[in-house]
Amino acid sequence: MQAPLFIRPLSAAEKRELETGLRSRDAFTLRRSQILLASAQGYDSSQIAAFLGCRDQTVRNALHAFQNEGLSCLRAKSSAPKRVQAIWSQERD
Repeated sequence: MQAPLFIRPLSAAEKRELETGLRSRDAFTLRRSQILLASAQGYDSSQIAAFLGCRDQTVRNALHAFQNEGLSCLRAKSSAPKRVQAIWSQERD
């Protein structure tokens, strides 16, 4: 069994930014802010998922995103594919 995943201690500026995210109109930012603040308070991913009514994997994704990206993880990324494959080959044109 893996050890519970928690975020690193937050700076005062990060905590203020996350608390501001709690008042966001964007649902993605709101949910990520809730997850990160709950983790900073010592709740593990399964407890946070139960509180917020989401999947445990959603919580772990948010925690990993914060670890890798910092506060920029509060903004949703594009869901467009990174590579596009042509349907028609060049010979077919």
